[in-house]
Amino acid sequence: MKCKGCVLLLALVLAAPAAYAGNGHMLHGIGAVNSSMGGAGVALPIDPLGALLLNPALLTDLDGSRFSFSAEYNTQKNAVSSRVGPFSGRTEDDSDPALIPAFGWTHHKAGSRLAYGMGFLGLAGFGADYPQDSTNPILAPQPFGFGRVYSNYQLLKVPTVVAWKVSDAFSLGVSLNVARSALTADPAGFASPDCSGPAGPCFFPRVNSDSAWGYGLGIGAYYKLNPAFALGLSYNTETKFSDFEWNSAVANPNLPTFGRARQIKLKLNSPPVLVAGIGFTPSDRLAIGIDGKWLNYENTEGFKDTLGFKDITVFDAGVQWRATSRFTLRGGYNRGENPIPEERTFLTVPVPAIFEDRVAGGFGLRVNDNLMLDAAYYHVFKNHITGPFLGPTGPVPGTSVTTEMAMDSVVLTFSFKL
Repeated sequence: MKCKGCVLLLALVLAAPAAYAGNGHMLHGIGAVNSSMGGAGVALPIDPLGALLLNPALLTDLDGSRFSFSAEYNTQKNAVSSRVGPFSGRTEDDSDPALIPAFGWTHHKAGSRLAYGMGFLGLAGFGADYPQDSTNPILAPQPFGFGRVYSNYQLLKVPTVVAWKVSDAFSLGVSLNVARSALTADPAGFASPDCSGPAGPCFFPRVNSDSAWGYGLGIGAYYKLNPAFALGLSYNTETKFSDFEWNSAVANPNLPTFGRARQIKLKLNSPPVLVAGIGFTPSDRLAIGIDGKWLNYENTEGFKDTLGFKDITVFDAGVQWRATSRFTLRGGYNRGENPIPEERTFLTVPVPAIFEDRVAGGFGLRVNDNLMLDAAYYHVFKNHITGPFLGPTGPVPGTSVTTEMAMDSVVLTFSFKL
């Protein structure tokens, strides 16, 4: 089976992050409390990690010194199938389960107008690992397909937060967001292929791991309409990263330059995020949060050009019920849009980011006056997109690529009052 022109343009994106449970390429929530609430909480000051992620102004309502440690363990069920004429096949992802940590510390002295804190938040920590498969056209050995497709992306956000209680009803917060990302790719589909002439075979180079530093700013507001209702609003700017840079080599054995060193670069920023929502706390036992999010991919370097993501909106809703003084129940729902147009399915095999619906639940157990254990489980429902192979002149007739993804995740968080 020959498929040179059909497969050679596989998306300039073979190494970008696979977003297994995210809104776009980011997790829907951080920590067991926020995750079990469906990611809602921009107007609910109920846990440090959710406040550090969603709205720095909430720190003025988290009295005392608090420290939270969280770990998320998720397993994905992903697959890619493709068809070129009479040839077709399906291959399941062979990635290992992901473990994503998060830490957070907040401080607010009761009666003080000043609050501050810092977080180390794992926003993504996933990858794709599709083995070479001669029965699946898109994963056929190079140069007919791409052979094995492997990517691993990790993103850590470190917000340093200061919040000020302007009045009893109104608080403002700002954060300096430092970020660190790491990326591994095989092959490097975002790099130009090494081709031996216009009609000759083409091979994509390989790269190992590299990391990049990024920075951005955040601002948040929290306003209590009355004792039961509150409004929250936050905005995080685009996180601008330095370039990923790899030392690779010419991959085409048919070229006289085969094996010669070449440098490959990629810039992949993180998009601006706007969050607005309402918190309803009619009693000290019940809390309800409803949020809306907007992720601005279309103006973010790396996503607007290399990946072609669309802007997306997200709806979050969560409820918390304090059943007893020691035991709390939570549940949530998250509905996000798919940022990838179907016609770009071929370009985003290891970067599907196509999840739309997820449900979550969890509980909290107060072990003693200073220690809280929270647990969450969420299920991301299976979704898929299908599009044609893309050749030098556009869609290739008689071809198709389908990616499908689903996931289950467990989150545990330990919170301490210091």
